Amino acid sequence: MELSVGEATQSGQRLFTGFVRDLTERQRNERRLHELQDRLLHVARVRSMGQMAAALAHELNQPLTATANYIRAAKRLLSAGEPNLDRVRQAMDYAVEQTQRSGEIIRRLRAFVARGEVARRPENVAKLVEEASALALVGAKESGVKVLIAMEPDLSDVSVDRVQIQQVLLNLIRNAMEAMQDSPRRELKVAASALHDQVLVEVSDTGPGIAPEIADKLFQPFVTTKSEGMGIGLSVCRTIVEAHGGRLSTEHNPGGGSVFRFTLAAA
Repeated sequence: MELSVGEATQSGQRLFTGFVRDLTERQRNERRLHELQDRLLHVARVRSMGQMAAALAHELNQPLTATANYIRAAKRLLSAGEPNLDRVRQAMDYAVEQTQRSGEIIRRLRAFVARGEVARRPENVAKLVEEASALALVGAKESGVKVLIAMEPDLSDVSVDRVQIQQVLLNLIRNAMEAMQDSPRRELKVAASALHDQVLVEVSDTGPGIAPEIADKLFQPFVTTKSEGMGIGLSVCRTIVEAHGGRLSTEHNPGGGSVFRFTLAAA
């Protein structure tokens, strides 16, 4: 229930009025909306992982292959007449390091795809960008994309749901990489800086830019420039950012391509 109390004067007398509103239905509708948004975000995350499956398989294959090689080397050293135990220990240390790298990749994937409760906590912006980039930039080297991460020092923490904001970053970074597939110059920049009592995050590319005919409706659902796209990625991104009290926008990159920027409230 919500109670609003007001005061008025009539014939020299003070009168008080009370208005009571039943909020049950409104809260029920809000819960339904949040559940639908959560499902949509989950679908978007799973779809992103599906698109990245081949590249992620390649990313995991490297440390797993290295682990197997180090263990085989250790076995060969141990089977020698007088094994060099220092080299065996070194090989096993390398194997452990590569195994931990594989586990870290899997941990990030599970945390990203998992559908959990929305929980806002103070988060370090640099850490958010680092973890999201680790997933989003899979295959960047193979596709010839030059990546620059520019973080302003001593940025305030932001009050966000970590997985949701990483979903925004992943979508924007993957979109930027896809936009530069046929570009002669492929440069991706992710930057974060202070803006009054907010933190500004920018993702820029050197692709062909956004076609004028869709620029005004880019963030609407089911609007896409991709032949196989669903057109919900940027719509979901804007919903997430605005739910966090920020704003998502885009403009032409002076160096060619596009710049997507969004704001987050400092914690």
